[in-house]
Amino acid sequence: MFRTTGNEKGFTLLEVLLAFFIFSILFITIYSSYSGSFKTITMTEARMELYRKAAIALERISEDIQASYVSVPSQEGHGKPAEYTRFFGENNDITGREADTLQFFTRMPPLFDDEMKTASSGRVVSYDVEQGSSEDDLVLLRFENPEFADEPEERAGLILCDSLRAINFTYFDADGAAHDSWDSDSEEYDSYLPRMVTIALEFLNFENPEHPFKFTTSVILPLDPPEIP
Repeated sequence: MFRTTGNEKGFTLLEVLLAFFIFSILFITIYSSYSGSFKTITMTEARMELYRKAAIALERISEDIQASYVSVPSQEGHGKPAEYTRFFGENNDITGREADTLQFFTRMPPLFDDEMKTASSGRVVSYDVEQGSSEDDLVLLRFENPEFADEPEERAGLILCDSLRAINFTYFDADGAAHDSWDSDSEEYDSYLPRMVTIALEFLNFENPEHPFKFTTSVILPLDPPEIP
């Protein structure tokens, strides 16, 4: 037989519950601390990726525009604008949100031509906007084509960035006046490039939809159009 002495004591139910309660508080405190830290890290990484995406897109567009050109019509052309050197910026919208498009000719070398066969001539570059996977999502695409080549029926565009809320181009003439659109073929602009182009990209802010992330840059172009034959 086993005997028990009166000196042996166990844990009462109250002591067990109290210990469990203290452990629960410590666990919740530690979990909340780590959860907050991980959330902050995830948010920071998402912001950094967004800034990187915006920087790449703005740099690409700026370089293309900075190398843009129009040809001065010859006297034999009876004042008609050159057919292949149009700078055309259109003020558009998709579901009430700014979705401007832009097409022009640039001397930037092609992105996807390893042999650089057409690097010495110009290229037609287009920036178009499409609806994304959701109603609030806009996608900015870049298209390029050799200057005098026929445009393919099915164009393959490079996605510069998505998760956009708005895309806006603003054009400034030599007097500093702002314009929502620009057409170098029109009498108003007389085969001239804008003096400056401002590019504004607004990205969706899923944490606070009323305050999108906005990135803006401006590109200054030559005062006089280059003499391109």
